Amino acid sequence: MWWYLADLGRFKSERLGLEALAASADWLTPLGWRTDDTKRLIFEADITIGARTYPVYLSYPSHFPHTPPSVYPRGDQTTLWSNHQFGPGGELCLEYRPDNWTSDITGAMLLESAHRLLFTENPAEGEAERVPSAHEVSLGQTLRTRNLRMLLTRGLMAFFAGMKTGEMLKSNMLVLCRPETNVYVIDKVTKSDGEVWTDPDVPLKLGSETFERSAPILRIERTQALPPTTSVADFKAATKKLGFDEDAATIVILRGDKAHCYFAYGEYAGEAATIPPEPVAHRLDESHERLRGMSAALIGCGSLGSKVAAMLARSGVGNFYLVDDDLLLPDNLVRHDLDWRDVGTHKVDAVAQRIKNVNPDAKVHVRKVRMAGQESSGSAETAITSLLARDVIVNATANPSVFNLVAAVAESDQKPVVWAEVFGGGFGGLMARYRPGKEPSPQLMRRAIENWFAERGYQPKTVTRDYGTGGDGPPMIADDADVASIAAATARLAIDTLLAREPSYFPVSAYVLGLAPEDGLFTQAFETFPVPMPESPPQEIPFDMSAEEATAEIVEIAKIFDKQ
Repeated sequence: MWWYLADLGRFKSERLGLEALAASADWLTPLGWRTDDTKRLIFEADITIGARTYPVYLSYPSHFPHTPPSVYPRGDQTTLWSNHQFGPGGELCLEYRPDNWTSDITGAMLLESAHRLLFTENPAEGEAERVPSAHEVSLGQTLRTRNLRMLLTRGLMAFFAGMKTGEMLKSNMLVLCRPETNVYVIDKVTKSDGEVWTDPDVPLKLGSETFERSAPILRIERTQALPPTTSVADFKAATKKLGFDEDAATIVILRGDKAHCYFAYGEYAGEAATIPPEPVAHRLDESHERLRGMSAALIGCGSLGSKVAAMLARSGVGNFYLVDDDLLLPDNLVRHDLDWRDVGTHKVDAVAQRIKNVNPDAKVHVRKVRMAGQESSGSAETAITSLLARDVIVNATANPSVFNLVAAVAESDQKPVVWAEVFGGGFGGLMARYRPGKEPSPQLMRRAIENWFAERGYQPKTVTRDYGTGGDGPPMIADDADVASIAAATARLAIDTLLAREPSYFPVSAYVLGLAPEDGLFTQAFETFPVPMPESPPQEIPFDMSAEEATAEIVEIAKIFDKQ
């Protein structure tokens, strides 16, 4: 229901307030009420300042009084009334706006504000004054109507600063095409000596998802004029004088600390909007800087693993080793971090590119192998060796066979492991970690977790379907939010493990996290249970032998090599 029918008292208050203002203010001439096509309430009036009349209308929004009315020029207005106006014929930007609106402000107060603004900037006598602006225009607001944009990175601007006046270089420009916008990104510049500069802020393989074109770059004097875009002929004539080829459809001109990107197609010449580099602002704490020099091995690039990988990349982890042999198929998209652009590819390759797109500095190594599956011994051995070369191993497979293998090699080589799984049904999940010397072996930890569930008489639903081979069994039921919640907790546990925080954010080694009520386990969402672990058993004493016995065994090993 419209507000003026639902709240007759407020309508009466608005009506009487406007009548009282019209009776007391000689500058306001009321013209009456109407509604527009959407049944919004409109009050029309004239504001007179000296010999000039400003025809306006006050438009009440559907959610008044919770959102403010607007004051617009009435009729076909082609001139700008005020510096505080959203373009000719647009809404006036007044003292009362969505950012400071309270429901006790009235329409009469809006018209008074409009009069103060117009009177100050366009007085009947004396000099006009500048009304200070309280309206901050965001970059997004500025570029709403600009669909051709050039993105300037910090690395590119630093390179531009080193170019000399009169120097013209050739650049490679990537075009990120979207339905509403084309964004142009320079990823490479060929210097005068033939050396190619590559922007470190742009992912190396981004070009595979874009169009590419060549664009000459020229630095001109600060006092030189930029080319006009009134017509293609004028534009071409001006750029030719600057030294550009006539057939150059895209050019970049540097003047001072500004970069200007121009286009000439057919009968159109114009300048693209520029998106300046962001100011340097740290969004992560100092401890995360250490992650740049750390590495993570991730086994399983499915719905859980793909999200964990992206989160670790965003957190700054600088080196990844990914292991998976599965393909991304359309049905995976219900909760996978990838999308249709990667359907049909190996998940491990697509997740690797996802990491690079998020963190261009990251180094990513991939291995298409099925851990604990039917693979050659050599492939499995190579994969295990690479896993153990990383600072932490993250097992996101929820596969018992993979768990057994990873647990055994990690314990043997004293390597930290984080593992997690989402419970079938999407009502919660499990995440745990093993740190050599601090937790018992992963196998003992798993037994403790199983005992914890057994004490509650609950058996978590496990995935019986083999996604890699398409084996029998129903798929796991869980939505993207379920998986993302467990992935976030897993990534935090992995980061805490990498940073070796003391004290740790996680005083317990395993957690069961609820996302929805589940009989016998969770009474509500976000219910969390720490799972206590047994004490680590004493380390086994290696087989003791005398020096003579050790020498004898070395001799036996030497004989093996002598036979080869």
